[in-house]
This record gives sequence, C-alpha cells and structure tokens, in this order.
Amino acid sequence: MLKVVIIDDEPKIRRGLKSLVEKARLDMEVVGEAEDGEIALEVARKTLPDILLVDICMPFLNGLQFIEQVNSILQDCIIIVITGHDEFSYAHKAIKLQVFDYLLKPVFEDQLETVLKRAAQQLLNSRLQNHYLNWTNQETKKHLPLLREAFCKDWVNGQLSEEYIRSQLAFLELDLSPASGMIALKVAGQYTRGQLLKDWERELLVFSIENICVELLEQWQPYIMFHDRADNLIAITPLLNPSDWYKLSATLQQVIEQHLEQVVIVAQHPLMDLLRGVSAVYHELTLELNRKVSYTPAVLLSQKHIEANYCKEDFSLQNLAEIIKISPTYLSRLLKNEIGVSFIEYLTQVRIEKAIQMMGDPTMKLYEVAEKVGYSNQHYFSNTFKKVVGLSPAEYRKKGNWR
Repeated sequence: MLKVVIIDDEPKIRRGLKSLVEKARLDMEVVGEAEDGEIALEVARKTLPDILLVDICMPFLNGLQFIEQVNSILQDCIIIVITGHDEFSYAHKAIKLQVFDYLLKPVFEDQLETVLKRAAQQLLNSRLQNHYLNWTNQETKKHLPLLREAFCKDWVNGQLSEEYIRSQLAFLELDLSPASGMIALKVAGQYTRGQLLKDWERELLVFSIENICVELLEQWQPYIMFHDRADNLIAITPLLNPSDWYKLSATLQQVIEQHLEQVVIVAQHPLMDLLRGVSAVYHELTLELNRKVSYTPAVLLSQKHIEANYCKEDFSLQNLAEIIKISPTYLSRLLKNEIGVSFIEYLTQVRIEKAIQMMGDPTMKLYEVAEKVGYSNQHYFSNTFKKVVGLSPAEYRKKGNWR
C-alpha cells in the first residue's frame, strides 16, 4: 500500500484531500498530515511517504522550500503541488524542483484520482526498474571474474574496437598503467629422466600456479591476469623499471618450477601501445611459447640453463652437457637441428638480449652491462653487440630503442 502525506495550513483542505484519497480506493493510505513545512519535514522523516500532496503558501517554511529540503530526505517520492496560486513564478519553480504535477484548487475528485493513478503507475515502473538495475548490478559483480576473462580473451585475439576496449576496461573495473608489458607463461610439464611428463591434475596445477603468480604480482599493481584459449597464463603488468620487469618473468618461472616441479616457459615484451598493441604482442609471445614447447626436453632444458648462466664468462658447451648429462657433440647437434644455431651463437643471442634489457636502466653504465652479461672486456662486448644488432651499445642506447 502506498503511503500519502498531506501538507496544507488549512485543516479543512487537509480533511477534504484525505477524503478524496480514501474515496479513490487506489491502495493508498494517508499516514500523516502537516500544517507547515517544518512539521512536514518531521512527518516525512518518520513516515517515509511515497506521495506528498503539498500546498505552497504555508507559514515558517513554504511548500517550495519544503520540497527543496525533502528531496534530500526522500529519494523515491512523488510530489504533487496543490495550490490556490497560479502565478507563473510558482509553477516555474515547481517544475525546476521536478514535481510530478501542479494542481490548482479547488481539486475535484476525478481530477485527483487521475493524477494519483498516474503517480502510482510511475512509482511502480520506477521501482521495477530499480529492482532490475540492482539485480543486474549484483549479477554483474557475481560474474565479474568470468566477464573479465572473456573480455581479455577477445582483446588479445584482436576482435575488439579501440572504443569498445576503453568502455569495457572501465565497465569491468580493469585498471592498467599507461606503461605496461605483457608476460606469457606456459607449463610444459614435469622433467624427469629426460622426458616431460604431463601427469599433474590440471585444475590443481592451474590453481597452484595462479596462487603463486598472485602472490608475486602483489607488488606490481595494477595488473591483469587471465588464461587464454590455449591455457597460457597471460599477465599485463606495469613497466616502470625495465630492469626489474625483465627479472619478474625469471622470478615467476623460478618459483613455479621450484615449488611445483614443473617446466615453465616464459616470454615477455613491453606494450608500446596499450590498446592497439596488445593483440600483436600477444601473438608474438604465444608463437615464441609454442616454438619453445615443441623442442625436445634436452634442448628446452639447455635453453633454461643458458638463460640462467649467461652471466658466467666461462660458461661452455662442456659445462652445459655435464648438467644435461649427454655428450657435448650430441647436444651441439640437437641445438643446431632444433633452434638453428650453435651453442655459442645461442649464448651470444641471450647475452645481447639481456644487455638490451639492462640498457633500459639509464643508471647502469655500459661496462657494468657488459660484465653482467658475461663479458669482462667492454671492447669485445661492443664488437659482439654491433655484430648482432648493427649498432654499438652507445649508439643503440642513444637512439632510445632499447625496447
């Protein structure tokens, strides 16, 4: 039943309006009356009416002043002005206050009944709409993780317009740093006795990896993490310090392998254009993951050991073969056949790649970079760098294209 409050300084008018409301039989009840605006505010606070019938000319606080104040108390209430004054200024002010209707006294029974019926219908429509909006908001929040994952999968596959991406990032409350990078991670399986064994229960493995990543990415807010359609784990994180960011993937890889005894392949790349560049970088990274996962366990493990030991100047094919426990000749042949380069060529590629990443840190001197990637002689490092990249380290850094 809808609650009605009548506000008028004349008792006779209040009694008359109450009688008309009751005669209308509109499932409404008059729950309060007031003779001025101040009393009406108190009645409104206590009864929380659905409909207010308000006179304009009243002592202490007139009808228009009352409406201004009651609008902040009652968010979902219909106000009908009933007055003996037909001045334009009153009507204009009432319209600005968004009253539902403006009736002139005397008010007739059928006239009031018609207005009250419209008011009741509007309240019903408004409350149904609010109920629906609340329900959709709750459902959206409940399914937000699924909606985010679905959006991210479409985003990296290049199926969305830039405008849609912007709107969905805001709608799904996905915050990203303007300077961001993408990390892609694939679990290749367990390495035991030279073979990759994929015998982990998938859901448990996914759950464990996600927990590790969430913990390690806590310091890299804001970030997005999701699984793509090939079950690779994709993370988009801030890239404020390139040197630290490139170490992040190595940390993720190391911790997962240490705790879960799984062989993990990681690829990463900065995002030059956060909105339009995501798809291209994603495809580049997944190609790299798929290429690496196709290697034999010996080659895969060799790559991981080279990437872990590239900083050692004396790291050799003999050292690597002893770790892998196969002959240097056979290992050399495997590397050449599968990745297309010799051990020393691959080691040089890794060293130059790491050097480029380190050069993104402007505080690091070039001789320090050389030492950290396994070259005690800066001149030799510069020659090797120029041979691979086409520019000396100083020229490359000056161009600012370390990315």
